Amino acid sequence: MSYSVLSKYRTELMGVAILWVMLFHSFDLDMGLPLLEWLRAAGFGGVDIFILLSTMGLVMSLARREQNYTEFMTRRASRVLPAYYLVMVPYTLFVLLTRGGHWSALLWNASLLYYWVRPLGAFNWYVAGSMTFYAVTPACFRRYRRSGHREALTAAGILLGLLAGRVLMIDGFWYSMDVFFRIPIYFLGLLIGFYVLEERKLRGWDALFWCLWLGLGAAYLLYMGRGPYADYHPLCYLFLFTTVPMCLALCWCFDRLPLGWARRFFRLLGSHSLEIYLLNVSLFSETETLRRFVSFGPSNRLYFLLSYAANIALALVLHRAVEGLRRRWRS
Repeated sequence: MSYSVLSKYRTELMGVAILWVMLFHSFDLDMGLPLLEWLRAAGFGGVDIFILLSTMGLVMSLARREQNYTEFMTRRASRVLPAYYLVMVPYTLFVLLTRGGHWSALLWNASLLYYWVRPLGAFNWYVAGSMTFYAVTPACFRRYRRSGHREALTAAGILLGLLAGRVLMIDGFWYSMDVFFRIPIYFLGLLIGFYVLEERKLRGWDALFWCLWLGLGAAYLLYMGRGPYADYHPLCYLFLFTTVPMCLALCWCFDRLPLGWARRFFRLLGSHSLEIYLLNVSLFSETETLRRFVSFGPSNRLYFLLSYAANIALALVLHRAVEGLRRRWRS
């Protein structure tokens, strides 16, 4: 097996990630077992999978097609922003009309500056955060391509991200941590992207490294929450150690096990993951409002099952609407 398996099953992995994120956003879903509850509560790790795979994809795109900076950012914006605006504008209006706030929130949300100024009515952080990562990728790609020591460069980037996060946490800038928590995994994504391009094999040393890397994650899991600075060892950093091994293990399962139906399901989710995410953090985050119309017992398992189905179905509709708008624009 080679690292290119991550590219082969990239869409399926994104499907796993978005389902995990949906579980995380189901805050009062009763999973029935403590381990399942912990896995649900750790579902924000799905975002780390997105960052890793998106960065890997950006590296491959930049390597295979010569693009100036404007062209690169235009391609990224054309993929993300139409669906974002179709969801963000009505949802922001709904929030302003029902909860108050200034109409300038629409301007901040539209400009993607909302994450940094935090107005009342700000949209979910992910689109602004991912576009921030996109904006710095061409420069990082050029630096990696020139480097003969990409692993050392990645280690430096990870340490820089950890240091920046530590400083911001100590000084109380917690609102910025959604992005800064993901800087280390972003640099791993750059490295993995070059491994995929080079069709690097997963040899014994690679397997040993990722096993040891996973062991460091287990040690971190045991360590966090202890000592006088426990608040500065959040669960988010666990996914620096687990995301790549987890993705490789899932790829092995997709490649070796008879999971045809599961692959098709996760591929469907992954190919619509942006639309599912946007609806999940807006319309389907209004749980109290939605439960005025339907509710199923104290565990709400059936409620969430139905809401997931509706979330996915509406995402398919949104995807088709965006594609229709693109075709009209091109014609």
